[in-house]
Amino acid sequence: MRTKSGSLVLGLSSSLSLFCVHAALAADLPGAKDPPGMKRYEGSEIIGYRAPKFDEFTLPLSPPTQFSPAAYEKNLKVEGQVSRYTYVAPSGRSPAEVFRNYKSEFQRLGLETLYEKGGGEKGWFGPTLDRIADEDKLGQILAYNESEERVLVGKSKAPTVYYYVFVTSYRDGVIPERLSKTVAAGRTLAEIVAIAPEQMEQKMTFVNADEMSKTIATTGRIALYGVNFDTDKATLRDDSTKTLEEIAKLLKAQPQLKLHVVGHTDNQGAQDHNLDLSRRRAASVVQELAGKYGVAASRLDSFGCGWYAPVASNDAEEGRAKNRRVELVKF
Repeated sequence: MRTKSGSLVLGLSSSLSLFCVHAALAADLPGAKDPPGMKRYEGSEIIGYRAPKFDEFTLPLSPPTQFSPAAYEKNLKVEGQVSRYTYVAPSGRSPAEVFRNYKSEFQRLGLETLYEKGGGEKGWFGPTLDRIADEDKLGQILAYNESEERVLVGKSKAPTVYYYVFVTSYRDGVIPERLSKTVAAGRTLAEIVAIAPEQMEQKMTFVNADEMSKTIATTGRIALYGVNFDTDKATLRDDSTKTLEEIAKLLKAQPQLKLHVVGHTDNQGAQDHNLDLSRRRAASVVQELAGKYGVAASRLDSFGCGWYAPVASNDAEEGRAKNRRVELVKF
C-alpha cells in the first residue's frame, strides 16, 4: 500500500511555478501518463507507472502503527480505479520544494486536504509502500530516508478522486539497473497514488425512473451501476442515494409494479463468499427502499446470484466492472 510534460508555467509565484501541463518526456516509461487532472513538477520524469485498474487502497490519516501490512491509527479505506505514478525530480530540487509545489497543486485543483505530514515530523511511511511500489521494484529507493519524507492526502469534490502524495529523496536501497544513471544520492522522488471512481472508467451513466420504466417494460429487467457498497460489505454508500431515489420514484409512479432486487458480483474471491455477499447486498437495497423510502415490503424481494449470471467476460477488469451490478427484475 502506498504511494510510491513540460512547458506551460503556473503563475502562483516565482517559487511556486514549477508545475506544467503534461507533455510526455522522452525519458518517461512508455505508455505512462500523469494522474487524472494533476500536473507534474516541471522537468520530472516518470520512472514507475501502474495504469488504472480496480483495486482497494487504504489512505493514511495518521502516522503508521505498523509497516507490513501497513496499518494506521486513522485511515480511510477506498476502492475504485487505482493508478500509481513515480517521478524523479530534476537534479538539485529538494523534497521540501517539490512537496510545496504539490501543496500548491492541491490548492489549484480545489482539493480538500485530509492529512499532511511535513519533513521531520512524526511517522515513517517509506516501509509502508511495498505492496504497490514493488510492482516495479521501486519500494527500495523510496523507503529509507525517514527525515526527508513528506505525505499529503486529499480528495476532490464530486466526482470524488483521492490522491496520496509521498515525497522523499534517495538515500539508500537497491537501485533498479534501468535507473542506475537516473537515481543518485539526494535525488528527489515523488510517489503519487490516485483513486478514481469506478464509474469514471466504466462510463456507466446515471439511470432515472423513466429510463428504468422503459427498459423494464421492454426487457423485464434493468441492470443498475449506481448502487454501490463499501468494500466487501453489504453497507450502501452515500453515492447510491440518487439511484435509490429513482427506484422509489418508479415504484411510486407504478403502484402495481413488483420487483425482485438481484445482486451480482464478478468472479474475484471465493465462490460461496460472493454468493452470500450478493444476497446480503440485495437485501440491503430492499431494506433501504422499505425503511427509508416507504416502499411496501410486499412489492419487493431480494436474491443473490454471486458470479453465476455474468453479462461480460471476467477475464479483464472492464468485464468484471459490468458484472458487479444490482438488477431490478419484474414479477
